[in-house]
Amino acid sequence: MLTGLDLQTIERTLQLAIAPAFILGGIMALLALLTGRLQRLAELYEESRQGADSPLHDLRLLVRRARLAYRAITCAIVAAVLLCILVIAAFIEPLAGVTVGGHVAFLLLAAMLFLTASLVFFLCEVLLNSRNLPLRHDR
Repeated sequence: MLTGLDLQTIERTLQLAIAPAFILGGIMALLALLTGRLQRLAELYEESRQGADSPLHDLRLLVRRARLAYRAITCAIVAAVLLCILVIAAFIEPLAGVTVGGHVAFLLLAAMLFLTASLVFFLCEVLLNSRNLPLRHDR
């Protein structure tokens, strides 16, 4: 039977695991967006290769954009894996009676760095795409 102290420990652990779980949800949404963009880039690339009038510059641009999207996806997946390990470590600490506070802080920091890198790669891909679009209202 669980004692009051055990319940408090489990409650504290669950509270600590909630923030990474919300971040994981955001990363999953980001991954859905990024994989959709990468799929569209692959379709555009195939269409451009089949068309004889596609300049080589367009193909190179699509390849650069795809590489940036792929890097963003890779960084987002690494961030998600680190957050999963963080949640596991947070549960192991009270159950096994070991202290992993420093490790948990490192995992959170590393996950945030990879998530930031993913967003930067995504931003680069969007900016690269927008260079060819008439977004300015020059008069």
